[in-house]
Amino acid sequence: MRILFYRWGTFNEPVIEKTLRDLGHFVKVVWAENYKGIQTEEQIQDYAKEASGYHADIFFSVDYFQTIAMAAKKLNIIYYSWLYHIPQWSLFSYPAQLPNNRIITFDSAQMQELKQYNVHGMQYMSQAADKELLANALEHATSEQLEKYKADVSFVGTLYESANNLFNRISAEAREKEVYKKIIAMIRDKRFVYGKDVLYRGVTEEMVEFLLEEVEQAKDHFFFAKQEEIAIQSVLARKITVEERKLMARTLAREFDFKLYTISNTDKFPKINNCGPVDFAKQAPLIYNGSKINIYVTPRAIRSGIPLRVLEIMACQGFVLVNYQEDLAREFEEGKELVMYRSLEELTEKVRYYLEHETERKKIARAGYEKVLREYNYAEKLRKILEQKPSGVIQNMRDSF
Repeated sequence: MRILFYRWGTFNEPVIEKTLRDLGHFVKVVWAENYKGIQTEEQIQDYAKEASGYHADIFFSVDYFQTIAMAAKKLNIIYYSWLYHIPQWSLFSYPAQLPNNRIITFDSAQMQELKQYNVHGMQYMSQAADKELLANALEHATSEQLEKYKADVSFVGTLYESANNLFNRISAEAREKEVYKKIIAMIRDKRFVYGKDVLYRGVTEEMVEFLLEEVEQAKDHFFFAKQEEIAIQSVLARKITVEERKLMARTLAREFDFKLYTISNTDKFPKINNCGPVDFAKQAPLIYNGSKINIYVTPRAIRSGIPLRVLEIMACQGFVLVNYQEDLAREFEEGKELVMYRSLEELTEKVRYYLEHETERKKIARAGYEKVLREYNYAEKLRKILEQKPSGVIQNMRDSF
């Protein structure tokens, strides 16, 4: 096929481009501009002209863009978008309902939610891991680096505690209100409690109104996004993740040889061994491979899906201990290919157990590694994505420009 691939800078775009070419497709890369903006007729015309001039059979992008969907409709060709980030409010819009869309999500809860809004082009499929991730990192690693990145327990990732966190916009005056105190209590109760519906439990209309007034404007151009969903997925989910990750780091640092690799500031927690940020292509694979246990705390906006980081850890032959996720539990055998926890207490207990049981730990890491390389590689996933046929009859006819 002739594929017009719109890139905008995600970590996995280079391996997707290479894999598509390896599979025998012709790929033309176009760098998307103004990808976060609302679509304009000029953008749609430009994208359609680019595809028409290339005689493209399909559009392809990582994450979903309304402008590309509208251009695909104009040309009557299929637009494949493989989601990388959640939430994506552009999916709560008219263009997402177009029959030309093949939207691939790694979160089955998100798929079920959006199908209620007639987004019928949604399909569930987990993400993929680059099977060369560790090999490429090892090629440039020194013996000093390999030793440096060894640890009993590691976590790689942001704590999300920054000015970009919408929750931090709440004013000092508003924090004195009773509704704010109720929200804080609810957030504490939701830490380390899992299930695809946990985020929504106990959220009142009063809480939603408070959060939207304080931190977030209504997304009017995403016309079927409920205000409740905006408040919960954009604000509450992020804050719960912040509190979980901070508590995880503080708890593990008290008992174990724990290394945190993050851009986040942890000056308030001096006992945490903050090793600073790392390059996700060159250094992170060495950490995954060199750590006896890799912890992962899934962003709570991912309600049921398999985080990409988990697959990457396993692809680097790392042992992963991750919170319970419904899709993860369905696709991987717990205790044989990876290990999950369902509470902070269980997390601590399992870290202690697997540090003491090396043979069992290595056996699980090996089984997970083999499964990811076999079933979760980019070639396998991209074949399946491109095999998906449109639900309606869409003729491959192009307008003239």
